[in-house]
Parts: sequence; C-alpha cells; structure tokens
Amino acid sequence: MVFVEHPDSLNDMPELESVCFQVSRGLLREISSVQNPAEIIAFLTPRPAPDLDKAIKKAAKILLLDRLQDPGNIGTIIRTGEAMGIDLLIMLKGCCSIFNHKIARAAMGSNFRLPICHDADFSSVSELLQKYQTAMICADMEGKPVADFQFPLRAALVLGQEGKGLDQKILNECNSRLAIPMQGRVESLNVATSAAICLYEWARSRPTGSS
Repeated sequence: MVFVEHPDSLNDMPELESVCFQVSRGLLREISSVQNPAEIIAFLTPRPAPDLDKAIKKAAKILLLDRLQDPGNIGTIIRTGEAMGIDLLIMLKGCCSIFNHKIARAAMGSNFRLPICHDADFSSVSELLQKYQTAMICADMEGKPVADFQFPLRAALVLGQEGKGLDQKILNECNSRLAIPMQGRVESLNVATSAAICLYEWARSRPTGSS
C-alpha cells in the first residue's frame, strides 16, 4: 500500500496505481514516524530472510554484526555494505530488529537489495564459515592496521556492539584482528564509521589468492 501527497510522485510507475492513495500532508504526518515525511510512504510485506547455509556458501564478502543496538548505525552499515560490495549481512541474536523503521530510513533502500540474515545464532554461523572455508576477521583496537591487511578471497568481517565491543567467544574464534590507527585523544570511533573505513579498505584491496 502506497500513500502519496502528489500524483506525479509516481510518474513512470503505473504498476503501483492499483495500490496507491493520494492523501493530504497532514495525514502523511499522522502515518509517518517523523514530523517532516517524504512525499511517498509505503507499507510493505518484508521479504523472507535467505537460508543461512545457502547464503554463506554463495557469499565471498560477509559482514557480521554482534549485538548492535542503534538502528541508525545498522541502517548506515547496510547502505555502506552494499556500496562497498558486500555479498551478505548477518545480524546475530541480540541486534536491534531488522524491521525497525529507523533501519529502513538509514539504509535508503539497501535493506531491500542486500541479502540479510537476522536473529542468527553465532555457533551456527561459525560452523558454516568453517564449512565453507571463510575466514573470520574482527575489528579490534589491538589488531593489525587495516590498511596493511591482505584480505583473503572469502572472509567475514565482524563488528561488535557499541560501547562493549565483541563478545569474547567471538574474539577467540577470529582468525585476524584489524585496527584503525587514530591520532589525537580519540579513543574509539562510531561503529558505522569503523565499518565504512574497514569496508573501503576491503573493497580496494587485492584479495589473497586472486589471480
């Protein structure tokens, strides 16, 4: 179901005419969760999550989130992940719900295009990563500078909870740890910012084992 303020908002999209309704600006504000909504609001049926085994088998570049709670951060990471060529995003149990509207707003459509497995159990994910020979790499302040790291052909980059970082069990299973060198008196970076830096370095690197 789609609600619009102006009919011309759906130009060149005749397939939506049967489910589209024109409403006032005031009603758009009532429907929306923000004070100044866009001219189009849509209510969609969420697509089913991909099969975890098949998704990991197919993916060479995986992003794994451990107990992230801020939906804005998650949405930004999803959007950045798509832009940097990630094949699959996995949200472990304890993460904010993938259906949170703030995730959808921050992801700007990437949440509908990037394959996402949510509410995943770490033990199951770890077993599948080993099964398909996918290295587990984490962002950690004590790690090797990310710019000097040579990413393998198949890898999963793990990002930990804001504030508390990664669960110790996950840290123990990681093959490599990467750090972002910082200057000044800054002790840490926002997790979405850290993700962007690591994903950029991954995107521009030449994976080990490539011809």
